[in-house]
Amino acid sequence: MSSILTDLTRLPSSGRTESTRAQPVRSERAAPAGGVAETAGSEAYWSIATTVKSSSISLSSAEDAQALSAALTDKASVALDAATEVMSDIQSKLYLAKTPGVDKDGVNSALSDLKGRLLDIAQAGSFQGQNWLQSETGKVPKVQSIVGSVSSDRNGDVAINIIDFDTAKSTLVAKEDASDGLLTRSYSGITRSGAPYDYHLLEAGAQIAVPPSSREISVSRSVGNDEIEGMLSAVGRMMRGLTDASVGVNAAGARVGGASATVARIMETVGGEVRGLIDTGMEQDAARLAALSVQSKLRETGLNITNTTMAATLRALQ
Repeated sequence: MSSILTDLTRLPSSGRTESTRAQPVRSERAAPAGGVAETAGSEAYWSIATTVKSSSISLSSAEDAQALSAALTDKASVALDAATEVMSDIQSKLYLAKTPGVDKDGVNSALSDLKGRLLDIAQAGSFQGQNWLQSETGKVPKVQSIVGSVSSDRNGDVAINIIDFDTAKSTLVAKEDASDGLLTRSYSGITRSGAPYDYHLLEAGAQIAVPPSSREISVSRSVGNDEIEGMLSAVGRMMRGLTDASVGVNAAGARVGGASATVARIMETVGGEVRGLIDTGMEQDAARLAALSVQSKLRETGLNITNTTMAATLRALQ
């Protein structure tokens, strides 16, 4: 009787213990793809995660380059806007100079101040060694290349798309050849009233000066309305050039800005995917498997205690 009772108590316990020990193994095998049990040694998994992370780094570098391009176009755009406002003031002063009895010397003094501001604006347009508003001595306006956008091919290789901008369209002051600058070159023609004109606005000390026939825009008591009319015609052409320059710079800036927003969204998406691949799934599955392991050990300990208690009780009943 003793042997029969002992066998009946131990056999179920042993069976339950083996069943409990097998449970974590089945749980690990049932873990979703990407979990600890299967991804720890999966070259494919880590290859994908590493590739995505590498692409994220490349996009981050491209984003930095785009930020520099955006800053350059923004600086030029702001400077052109400021120059346009000053040119509007110059135009207003010239209209004022046509008023009978006005102090033309005072008007000319104001014009001199405004022209000085234009020179300062052109010089302040420099950013990271580039100045789209002023060309220095020994140099001429040229095409500048900036990072415009980022794309990738079928293999996932990141490609940088370049935007070319011709600074000849935005150069206000040229110190090598005066004809290269919107505000230093000579403008000649005939006014609506039939008066000829040949004027330039700024004297920047260019190595190649304007033609001798060109006169700097300024007023004095001896200047008549026909001459002022010619100055206004020249200023009007300068302002149209400034408008075209602003349009070109703003268009380049818009292309960079739109591409920057796209890269930022891609970066956010890629960053989330990397964290999901490497961090979130791994931590969740690791915690789940650890809990199953603890549960298994607790069950095994409880069954051992039960077996021991039952065995002692049987011995006492013999």
